[in-house]
Amino acid sequence: MTMDSVTVAEESGRQIEDYAMQYGQGRDSIFVKMDEERTVGLYSGRGTTSYVAGWLVCTDGPEKGNDYRIFAGFNRIGRGFGNDIVLQDPQVAGKNHCAVCYEEKKNLFYLTPQEGNAAYLDGELLSQAKELLEGQKIQIGSCTLELAAFCKGERRWEK
Repeated sequence: MTMDSVTVAEESGRQIEDYAMQYGQGRDSIFVKMDEERTVGLYSGRGTTSYVAGWLVCTDGPEKGNDYRIFAGFNRIGRGFGNDIVLQDPQVAGKNHCAVCYEEKKNLFYLTPQEGNAAYLDGELLSQAKELLEGQKIQIGSCTLELAAFCKGERRWEK
């Protein structure tokens, strides 16, 4: 189990819970513990067996310049903090707008739409899961994301 801790100073009207939400955007469950000094400890159940497979980089929209880690399995994208990748865009669905899946055995990435939510891959509306290649552009709401793959070709994590 890994632990990140963030010391939080009281700021004009911001609550500790807001900071916990801001820093709690990891995969798996996040447990928040608060004490009287307003220190927030964030514990992730990911441990050391999940390795980053790549990143999504926002190249346009409200999240421009931000990057998001991609891990093995489904990486849910949405506006709500329960998603693995959180985009602060009102045009993005709150819960699971779409997902990027990294399939370890085949060493491939896929983009998977969710019913009722529009996602585009290189300008084409996505109607079913499709392989996602490095450099391809994903359009979700007003955000444009691009895949930067770490795991590709012969490069993959050995376990």
